[in-house]
Amino acid sequence: MVCRTKNTKSEWSSPINVGSPINTTADEFYPTVANNKNLYYTSDSDKSMGKDDIFMSVWNGENYKIPVRLEETINSIGFEFNAYISPDETFLIYTIYGSSDGLGSGDLYISFKDNEGNWKKSFNLKEFNSESMDYCPFYDASTQTLYFTSKRSLPATKSFKTIEEFESEIQKYQNGLSRIYKVSLKDVLEKN
Repeated sequence: MVCRTKNTKSEWSSPINVGSPINTTADEFYPTVANNKNLYYTSDSDKSMGKDDIFMSVWNGENYKIPVRLEETINSIGFEFNAYISPDETFLIYTIYGSSDGLGSGDLYISFKDNEGNWKKSFNLKEFNSESMDYCPFYDASTQTLYFTSKRSLPATKSFKTIEEFESEIQKYQNGLSRIYKVSLKDVLEKN
């Protein structure tokens, strides 16, 4: 679904289904759009190598072309999902679940394009990942800040004597529920 506005001050439209060829009978989720309107998203369609894969569809000025699964430097037979494309399409940040070089259940990875426009092998952003699920990246180019969701703090497994004690524990910021974190991506980008 998409919502449209005429300009930044107008109200949002009702959701509009993007339709075919993006939407299928499978699951398509976590879309992100580059400045040229090319669309990157996750799908578990029959065109996936494994479970969830990252796909891209080129915007031709009128509609989206048939999506293509990104190459094996990005996708595998496992789970790759929640991709964020940089506005200029020079890098892609996404989550890989259960990777052999991962720190936890799901880690953030980054891939850069080479001089020919192909995606290089992605690498683990280990300095930002945790032993828990790290996912849903978003990059603010103006501040070089990476925002992402993480379950990095595990909930307490203690007994509570009152409902107030329980409510106090679950209201703590690091309670094991998904929270948003932010880190500078400047050093990573300068090295690549």
